[in-house]
Amino acid sequence: MIEFDNTTFIYDNKPLMQHFSCCIERGEKVVLYGPSGHGKSTLLASIAGFVLPDEGTIRIDGKTLDPTTIQQTRKQMAWLPQEFTLPFDTVEELIDAPFNLRANQAAKPSVGTILEQFERLGLEPELYRKRTIEISGGQRQRIMLMIAALLRKKIVLLDEPTSALDPHAINLVVDYIRELSEATVVMVSHDQRFIEAFDRKIYIGD
Repeated sequence: MIEFDNTTFIYDNKPLMQHFSCCIERGEKVVLYGPSGHGKSTLLASIAGFVLPDEGTIRIDGKTLDPTTIQQTRKQMAWLPQEFTLPFDTVEELIDAPFNLRANQAAKPSVGTILEQFERLGLEPELYRKRTIEISGGQRQRIMLMIAALLRKKIVLLDEPTSALDPHAINLVVDYIRELSEATVVMVSHDQRFIEAFDRKIYIGD
């Protein structure tokens, strides 16, 4: 599904993750963990083609990721970065926005489905009608995770999506991600609960 073949990334004239090789199978839930500054977020971003390796190749479903294939391949993915802004006035507008794109219209959820997902993630139904400036960081992270899941993409990429969550909310998120049975999930996290719960953990460090 996702193959890294002898990949090396160069940052500030220094190699990151030299000659890294790995194969992530379809439907696997994989966590990347390890000390900061060793390339976990770079590796995650490379799957979406935001960063390309300086050496080696990345293949998605057997197709080599390069400037000619990035856009088409990226349509199979949902990406949740560590830092993001919410350029929408209301939560309803925020949720609707990605599903208004032609490629995602078939996956557009009903309000009932959204509220059902809210309940699974420990979110109050009243949040749906709130302004985005009224929601907390933890609520924002769970809403964005829900959107990524409802897009029904083959690959879901998550970069530290639980940094603002309390332990109870993290447990809900662990269960929520594990129930995405058809999606291949690759996540950067330092949280031991994900490291223990996911199908595979990959240490990125010295």
